[in-house]
Amino acid sequence: MKKRMFFKWLKRLTLVLGIIPILLFLAFAGAVSFIDFNQYKPKIEQEISSYTNREFKIEGEVDVSIFPFAFTVGESYLKNPEGFGSERLLSIKETQIELSLSALLLSKTIKVTSLELLEPKLHLIKTEHGDNWSNIKGLAYWLVSNKTPIFAKPQTATEWFESLEKIQVSLHAETGGGKKTEEPSQETTPWGLNSLVVHDGLFQFYDKTSGFAETLLNVNVLAFDVRKGQPFDVSSEFIYQSSLSDRMYDVTLNGELKVGSAFKIWQLSQWHGVFKVRLPEEKKIPEIRLTTQGERFELALDSLKIKVEKAKFNGLDGQLDTSFSGNLGLTPALAGTANIQHLKFKEWAKHLGVPLPKFVDQKALSEGNGQFDWHWDGDLLLLNKLDLKIDESHITGGLSYELQGDQQLNFDLNIDRLNIDLYRAYVTSASPSSLSSIEGGKNLEPSLVNEPETMIASKPQVTVPISMFFLQQLNATGMLNLTNVNALGVQIEALEMELLAEQGVLEFAPLDASLYQGELLSRLTIDLAGEQPVYHWKGRVNQLDLTKIKVFPVLAGVMVSRFDLKTMGTQVAELKSHLTGKWSLDITDAKVDGLDVNALLEGELDLQPSYTEVQKVVVLGRWLDGKYSARKLNVRSERFSITGAGTFDLNTAHIDSGLILFVDRPIGGGEILKGLTIPMTYKGILGAKNTSDQAVWTMNLVTLSLGTKEQRALLEQVGNLLKNAS
Repeated sequence: MKKRMFFKWLKRLTLVLGIIPILLFLAFAGAVSFIDFNQYKPKIEQEISSYTNREFKIEGEVDVSIFPFAFTVGESYLKNPEGFGSERLLSIKETQIELSLSALLLSKTIKVTSLELLEPKLHLIKTEHGDNWSNIKGLAYWLVSNKTPIFAKPQTATEWFESLEKIQVSLHAETGGGKKTEEPSQETTPWGLNSLVVHDGLFQFYDKTSGFAETLLNVNVLAFDVRKGQPFDVSSEFIYQSSLSDRMYDVTLNGELKVGSAFKIWQLSQWHGVFKVRLPEEKKIPEIRLTTQGERFELALDSLKIKVEKAKFNGLDGQLDTSFSGNLGLTPALAGTANIQHLKFKEWAKHLGVPLPKFVDQKALSEGNGQFDWHWDGDLLLLNKLDLKIDESHITGGLSYELQGDQQLNFDLNIDRLNIDLYRAYVTSASPSSLSSIEGGKNLEPSLVNEPETMIASKPQVTVPISMFFLQQLNATGMLNLTNVNALGVQIEALEMELLAEQGVLEFAPLDASLYQGELLSRLTIDLAGEQPVYHWKGRVNQLDLTKIKVFPVLAGVMVSRFDLKTMGTQVAELKSHLTGKWSLDITDAKVDGLDVNALLEGELDLQPSYTEVQKVVVLGRWLDGKYSARKLNVRSERFSITGAGTFDLNTAHIDSGLILFVDRPIGGGEILKGLTIPMTYKGILGAKNTSDQAVWTMNLVTLSLGTKEQRALLEQVGNLLKNAS
């Protein structure tokens, strides 16, 4: 009986205890339903204004729901301080804050469990007088600082690279003793959210002092189980745009995010996503799609330090792998490594809106593969440990290039299998001075990009696309070693070049090459400081095998030559007409195109095309305004010798020579000519299409005072043969 009574009262007590919370909740819900929370807007505005040191306004309605227990705040915003325009610092179309009802009823504490922001817009502005965020109490602590770390630059690129290799990037400030300082303890209360949602956000940083702006728009974020100091999964999408480029980046990114103390450190791990890069619609260029993945991304908002580990980007059948670290901001300093595979330069240039020349050969800049170390600080680009294959060329070494200031270029490069002819491009400007003309203090460059085929056909000028303006501004020092080079149809086994460029003067000394079993030892100076480029090339050629070189009319031989030449201009015609200087050559064991004169002097008359073997050819003279005057011309062959002089006009290809042929050792049927001295000329236009203008050999028998009747008859036959051979 007692036991039955015990359970009876236990049920009643349980029922009462269960009803009490329900009654309390119903009382709470009833009370909430009768409260107009809009009456608290002035108090909320006052508290937030006091906390942020900015005027805060709620223009929308404030509402509370019980299921779920959440506050909904209509349109609200933080105003900018005076001097920053009418743009609001922060505005939110609607804010939904879900609270823990159990925490409120049981422990009387307010605990936010979920946060949803609709169309938040944050505008950070910097002017010469300051910024609009630094003095926001409670918030400026973790917003972007306007203090940018200063990187001291070593004196040389090599010293800089050596120092970069020793940099250990950390997302914590370091004391003088190298120990990590503790993160500020300003935020000690643990926080967490069951969910965080951002709809159609916009975040912009605008530096009015430099006219630079970066914008994230259409920002959407979805995250669950967000906890301070703990990683959580996040999905995001946004569009990135910079005022420095008309490209837009549409990004979808997923990964594991960890937010450090006071929101100052952001770490994204094991991310994957998609980048869509597009240009303005009027350019009518399709967008490209890049996939990305990586192991780790770290960003410290207070110091703007960044670190990326094993990031991969794939697109247009190519891939880029990179890891880097350093500092962001208006004066960035980033260093890392890169590996490229099947990178199609022309395709990337097209979709990124980067202009490239219209190459004659479509194989130019087809593909790149390889790896290198890099550093960039906004002003200076450094590439080290280069090991690249571009088209058929293999490039190793390193270089540094200053993009601003004096544009200093330093390099030490080795290139194997370079075909310079492959990179010839159409020049669409026909003006002879277009490469160096000056208007309003600015140098004008020719158009080299994407000209219609009809226009290209009407202006078939071809050149290697190097900007004259770039060369005029260039300051450079460096070494370049080339092997297996093809330039203008000339095969060069090896080329060694050292460049010193300063104030528009480029000096290549030495400019040495190994080619055709011989060697070139020279130095070249190009002066671009004046109205027209001036060239000075001085040196010599030793033991050059002419067998594979077309040197009219020499078919073969070993040449030694000395030269000291000057010219000026930008077009071929100008270079020809201004050519001045000394030039001599000495050829041994030569073969000269035409009839076999030695055979003629042996009594053999053969009309078949042939050549004359010559033991030695010596030419000594000088160029003046594109016209060469040979004051000495000696030829020594087996059965005759020649002396004389002549001229050759490079502008018109007209040759005019007066020669004396001395027959000293004829045999057989030609022995009748022994001892004769025969005047000869070789005159006309080399390569002329009109037969009457072509260069021909003639014998002046009228002035031949000696010789028998038989000798003169034989010489007339030889003269006719020479004319026909010409």
